Order: sequence, then structure tokens, then C-alpha cells
Amino acid sequence: MTKLEQKSGGSSLDKALSLLQEVCKASTPLRFAEIVEKAQLPKATVHRILLSLVSKGLLRFDSSTQSYHPGYGLLELAHNAWSRMDVRDVAADQIRYLWNNTGETVHLAVLDRGDVIYIDKLESQKSLRLFSAVGRKGPGYCTGLGKAIMAFLTEEQLEEAINEQSFIRHTPTTITNAEALRAELLTIRETKISLDLEEHEEGIQCAASVIFNHLNEPIAALSITAPKFRVDEARFQHFQSLVKEACLEVSTRMGAIASDKH
Repeated sequence: MTKLEQKSGGSSLDKALSLLQEVCKASTPLRFAEIVEKAQLPKATVHRILLSLVSKGLLRFDSSTQSYHPGYGLLELAHNAWSRMDVRDVAADQIRYLWNNTGETVHLAVLDRGDVIYIDKLESQKSLRLFSAVGRKGPGYCTGLGKAIMAFLTEEQLEEAINEQSFIRHTPTTITNAEALRAELLTIRETKISLDLEEHEEGIQCAASVIFNHLNEPIAALSITAPKFRVDEARFQHFQSLVKEACLEVSTRMGAIASDKH
């Protein structure tokens, strides 16, 4: 039995996947003889597998160099896999982590026509009544979650979202016009931290950050929400660090790629 068969169990599928891995992890494109040497399989078997992988677009053969490269079909598979990921499932352990480490309410939300929709929530371990509930909508312009996502929209998307805002004054600190909102969104874009300082509910503040998908598009946000009276400045700063790190972890799992823009 060959080394490849010993590693893979010898099935045709395992052999094909092992050959695919060899080509993809190689630092330079591999020629047929090199693949045969690495696989330690009969040339006819390797040739048959390579033809199949090329026909499926998983590998690409460069006739000018007689070498094999990762195929564009891999990108399509990755795109389809990432696009079908449910951010709730991917973020579940981070929501639990934030909840365990703060004892405060943790929200996961998405943006819909300028409003945030709460799609997951862990209630505070302490007594606290909040506006939010899973499935409920909230205003984008005066919530940490809404602003976290809006800060990374394209200009066209942002214009549409701003046009959907009511700019009703809920508290003395509520943002009430587009100009002030745009100014704050610029800061959020630089820091990836969005704050709600009693803007939606008096006495309630939150720290939020954004989650990106594999296209580096803002798709959701996480927040830690607590009453102001029991969170001093040092603890609130800690919340900001925690939620930013959690969103970075979820974004990475969703396939986001770090860039200067994000």
C-alpha cells in the first residue's frame, strides 16, 4: 500500500482530495512527474484523477509550463460555502463568550432598510429591561448596532439607509440629523467601535462592532449593552475591546480578509 493510500484509506475520493491538497499547498506549480512522486501512485491513476479535477475546475493545467495550479472552481466553492453560512451559528460561541465575561446583555443584529433587526440575544444575568427582543426592529441612527453596520456601507447604500431614518429624538443625546450621523460614522469607520451613549434609551449604553463577510461587506454587528450606573469608564472600555475582538473572530470565520479599508 502506498503512503497516500495509508494516509487516506485508499478510496478514489481520498486519493483525489489528497492530490488536490498537494497541488494547492505547493509553493510553486507542480508538474505531472512531481505529483506522481508526491502521491506515490501509478501514473495512470494520477493522470485519471488530474483529468477529473481539471474537468471540474478544481485544478487548472497550464500547457505552456506543463504544470498544475489551483482552479477557479475552488473560489466558486468557497464563495458558495461562505454565502450560505448563518452568522447566528458562526457567532454563537462569541455571543456566549461576551455574555460569560461581562454578565451583560449581548445582541446580534443585521441592518434592513435603515433599521436594525435583532436576530440573537442573551439577556443580562442581572435585572435589566430593554427595548430589544429577537425579531424586533430598532432605529439604525441611534443604536450602536445600527451605526456599526452603516459606517461600512457603500456611499449609495448609506444614502439609502440615511433616507430611511426618522431622526426622532428619543433622549437628550440622540443624533437628530444626517450631518451629525455621517460625522460619527466616519469615526466608527476608523475605530470599528460604535457607541450608543444613552441615545436610544435613557440610562442605557452599549458598545458595538461590525461583522464582515467573505466579500468584506458589513453583514451584522455585535453589542454589549448595560445600564450606565453599573459600568464605569474602565469597564466600558473593556467592553469595547471585547466586542471588537469578538467581531474580528466572527468576520474571520465568515471569510473576511483584513484590509486597510476595513
